[in-house]
Amino acid sequence: MLNKELSFIGYVNKVLASNIFVKSIPENYFTDIDDKKIKINLKDIEYSIIIKIKDNTLLLIDEEDDYDVELIATPITLILFILSKGSDKFSSKIIINGDIETANKFNKFLSSSEKIKEIVIHLLGEDRASQLEDKSGKLITFFKDSFKKSSKDVIDLLTDDLNFITSKTDINQYLDDVDDLKSRTDKLYQKYKDV
Repeated sequence: MLNKELSFIGYVNKVLASNIFVKSIPENYFTDIDDKKIKINLKDIEYSIIIKIKDNTLLLIDEEDDYDVELIATPITLILFILSKGSDKFSSKIIINGDIETANKFNKFLSSSEKIKEIVIHLLGEDRASQLEDKSGKLITFFKDSFKKSSKDVIDLLTDDLNFITSKTDINQYLDDVDDLKSRTDKLYQKYKDV
């Protein structure tokens, strides 16, 4: 796990500077957002990380007020976004302030990079990351099944149960019949009221 002599930033920068990680980034992938700073604001724990993109590599830097884009998310949302490879369920919960193009490029990298997933696994531990990935998969499956079942119930209601509800034509016919009956009753009443 973590080397106690290194700070968290120093440890992550060591991993990001490793030959294996640097080679995993496609050549010139970050060229269009070179020298950009991305602030990741982890809102539940009130911790911020600033990542600088320089020469197609990533580098964590200490807190700065100057950044190009800010991503605001809970730690669990960000981790699940990475583990689920950019699932819309989690990306919709990430708030973006600033340069949208930089944010989109960075989010695409986070969601498609196996190396980022490996870093998360290394930081959390393989067992915890596996449990988290498994639970997020089960949660997504549960919601998909729930929505599928509820939509099936709605379709059943619309196709089967709506046959029991009278149509506008039936209601209008009923009202016409009531008016006709009232009219005939009034005529009978007028005819026999003096008898």
